[in-house]
Amino acid sequence: MSTEASVSAVGQVLEAKNRQDVDAVLACYSPDATNHGRPAGHSVLGRIFQSLFTAFPDLHFESERMVADGEHVMSEELMSGTHLGTPEMPVLGGLLVGVPPTGRRFSIHSIHYYRVVQGRIVEHGAVRDDLGIMQQLGLIRSTPHAAGDISRPALQS
Repeated sequence: MSTEASVSAVGQVLEAKNRQDVDAVLACYSPDATNHGRPAGHSVLGRIFQSLFTAFPDLHFESERMVADGEHVMSEELMSGTHLGTPEMPVLGGLLVGVPPTGRRFSIHSIHYYRVVQGRIVEHGAVRDDLGIMQQLGLIRSTPHAAGDISRPALQS
């Protein structure tokens, strides 16, 4: 598979996520895809994305930079959304299970790895700032030093 085709597949999944279109997201993944090193497939991935879109109906991913080589794509993404619902699955490390919506926005950087085979994502993994999300949603108290923490970007409006 060409590098360009792999980058295109990742672009398609980001567009589908930004439309909160679970079916379109799943169409970008192989039926036996793994997520964070675990077998997921369409049934688990569908539940994950539906839970994310329930919690954050305006969830948005913007790729700021992609590095690709053949079937391997790394994407630095700005992830943002407004906490307006309660997810059914323990997404984002399970920190939102049973938590009523705060109505607050978050914006964090994340790094995503995708492996694309025959136009579909077969592996996905990410490193996210879940602590930053919870602090921005007001669910975990920020330390006095957090405001001056240059490793965390300011919330985007």
